[in-house]
Amino acid sequence: MNISVKAYPAKDGDCLLVCFFDPDDTHQTYILIDSGYNDTVTNHLMKDLEKINREGHVLEKFIITHIDKDHIQGAVEFLRRNNSSKIIDINQIWHNTYRHLFNAEPDPTEISDDKILQQIIRRGYAKDKGKKESKIISAAQGTTVGALILKGGYHWNTDFNQLAVSVNNEKQIKVNDDASFYLLSPNNDKLDKLKKLWANELKKFDVNYTQGSSSFYDDAFEMLLSWEKEQAELFPKQISKKKLTIEELLEKNYHADNTASNGSSIAFVLQIKERKLLFLADAHPDIIVRSLEEFQSEGIIIFDLIKVSHHGSFRNISCELLNKIDSELYLISTNGGRHNHPDKETLAHIVTRKTKFKRQLFFNYKTENSIFFENEDWMLKYNYSIHYLEDTFYTITL
Repeated sequence: MNISVKAYPAKDGDCLLVCFFDPDDTHQTYILIDSGYNDTVTNHLMKDLEKINREGHVLEKFIITHIDKDHIQGAVEFLRRNNSSKIIDINQIWHNTYRHLFNAEPDPTEISDDKILQQIIRRGYAKDKGKKESKIISAAQGTTVGALILKGGYHWNTDFNQLAVSVNNEKQIKVNDDASFYLLSPNNDKLDKLKKLWANELKKFDVNYTQGSSSFYDDAFEMLLSWEKEQAELFPKQISKKKLTIEELLEKNYHADNTASNGSSIAFVLQIKERKLLFLADAHPDIIVRSLEEFQSEGIIIFDLIKVSHHGSFRNISCELLNKIDSELYLISTNGGRHNHPDKETLAHIVTRKTKFKRQLFFNYKTENSIFFENEDWMLKYNYSIHYLEDTFYTITL
């Protein structure tokens, strides 16, 4: 079975295209995981999808892991284009939004004020100052991912009976005779925290209701929650720019990510025959560890590839998680543009564990902290190597 993972240059975001096929068969299976920013789609992804379509293939799944601008903005651009003039068939989209968390029945004691919801919609998705793609996202009703999925008539969360993508609804999902997903995150508890965040954010607009039948709810939900991480992740860097040793990095205290948006991330094991690939999105490590214990209770799980959670943030990779997983291939997707990811602590904890094989760390950008680990003595001592995907068309071949 031939397997490849392409990690597009999506700045500080994610855009991953998985392809696998039997060399004796003409059919190829493609799975798209997130789509980065607008220019990720325009400058990179579109060309590949057009080629895939010309060759007679489709996207089996388009997985939008969570509501966060670095994962979702490109999805708006992609779906807008695909709805306008079909680029490629999409068999199914996974995406959790308002309609999957609420029953959409209004509280008879509350009167929905659509003007407030429209105000939230006009503000649009969270923006980065000075980034052109922020200005391209239209802040109007019907321009969110959810609205575009509905407009395009796509199969939406059908593997979960149109309910939320959640381990409480389904864990094992068959792709075809050769492959299947094992869902690790989110669960209903993580999604409930997203609902609580929605309620708390609405209160800032003097709104005491959380659900209703108005068509504005879906759009307002996505746009309002996209701002959450902007507020919650702004914390001082724990490491100064002085030259630190690996030992000092390993001593740094771990503080778990508590953002609701990241906690709602869709994370999974993709098993293709005997190969296992771990895609962690921006998921919280606590739920990943619990789910992996159910997937395989005994020993360390050796994956053929691990996409590191949250662009290598130390807040999303605990020692408990690293004691449960390992791989020869680690993939980190970021240009270091936000929060200077990947964190040095994360890389230190990955490479210093005892191993019988050589770990290869793949980056789709050269960053300050990836360069920091281009230390010949360390690479020899801890048996790892650093690789940049721009040298291989951003593609890892397994």
